[in-house]
Amino acid sequence: METTYEVKDFSGSSDVVRVEQIIADKRFADNILLAELTQLHERSKLLERRAEKLVSENGQLKTQLVNMVRSLDLASRIDGMTGLANRRDIMEKIDREATRSHRHQHPFTVLLINVDNFKQVNASYGYNTGDDVLVEISRVLGGCVRNEDICARWGGEEFLLLLPETSAEASLSVANKVLESICMTEFKANKPGIRVTVSIGICEHDPAQTVQECISRTTQALNLAKQGGRNRYVIAK
Repeated sequence: METTYEVKDFSGSSDVVRVEQIIADKRFADNILLAELTQLHERSKLLERRAEKLVSENGQLKTQLVNMVRSLDLASRIDGMTGLANRRDIMEKIDREATRSHRHQHPFTVLLINVDNFKQVNASYGYNTGDDVLVEISRVLGGCVRNEDICARWGGEEFLLLLPETSAEASLSVANKVLESICMTEFKANKPGIRVTVSIGICEHDPAQTVQECISRTTQALNLAKQGGRNRYVIAK
């Protein structure tokens, strides 16, 4: 007996229509999802590029900030008129030299220099001329010391020389050179020229004393030099 099969057409049935609709909806959703994923990927790349740019700009800003801080620190250590180290900077250097001197048992000497009768220069020629004289004195002092020595403006008409690894006795060659060089210089700040002298207090640092005590002894020696007639040096006792 031959078996027969009945084939029905379901193409118009509601189930088939529903399945086809689901498939169509899925394809539509996939297309939307793909488009959204593509947009997200593009946005991610854009954000990544922006982040890289920000990192680069941030690095540049950090570099600029570091350079600015260094410049400000340097400016805070330099005397604006003479270009020499200022009082703050030289005190820090003296402190470091005292520590090094104590560790290695090496002497160092401080020279405090005051321009004699400088108020008369200001009174006679004006403050601008007085400033020009101080600038020229700073140049003269720079030519009297070694590369390892430090010349600073202590304040007003006073200068300070720090001579590492130098005893008071050895510093006398520098002191004499300063006295002679200043005395022989004709300052061209005002015609026919101005001549000045300086007085110097000298102190070799005593490891048993503080830096401030060393400065005080140097100041006392300077005062004695002025009291003794100026244009001379006195070594602290």
